[in-house]
Amino acid sequence: MLTRLIWVLAFVVAGLTVIGQANDSKKASAVKGTIYRGDKSHPVKGAYIILLDQNKSGNSDNSVDATADENGNYVFDRVAAGRYTVSIRTWYDRQEDVPCQFLMGKTKDKDSSIIVLKDGAKFVEQIFIKGLSVKGGKDTERDFDIECKSAFSWDQRGQPSQAPSAP
Repeated sequence: MLTRLIWVLAFVVAGLTVIGQANDSKKASAVKGTIYRGDKSHPVKGAYIILLDQNKSGNSDNSVDATADENGNYVFDRVAAGRYTVSIRTWYDRQEDVPCQFLMGKTKDKDSSIIVLKDGAKFVEQIFIKGLSVKGGKDTERDFDIECKSAFSWDQRGQPSQAPSAP
């Protein structure tokens, strides 16, 4: 009888441990950092940043948004664990004021793209960066350098060729 009671208690403790570990992965984490252009002495104030949930479904969307302060700093207090595509937007009155003048651009980040759109009377620089990973219960600090580079590379003959994309 005592042996049976010990086995039951062992299963209960093991079950509670597994449930606790599953709940840890669902804990919200803080994500914060700075948005800048080229180096941190050029912060991008007022940038609108969205973490787009890459696993979004009809029942679940953990996307969150924030606006960078005058020093380019942003903070998300509660972000669910998962993978996100980062969307950063900046607005300009004139097309010549938009820092990225390429037809298609990218940042230093591997899976990034930059496009410029017209939205009413404003020009919008839209940056997408795929693959931000947020771990449950673990805060993340991530800076974004949104300096624009050409999305194309040049071959040995001096001809433009699209930069290879990640598999």
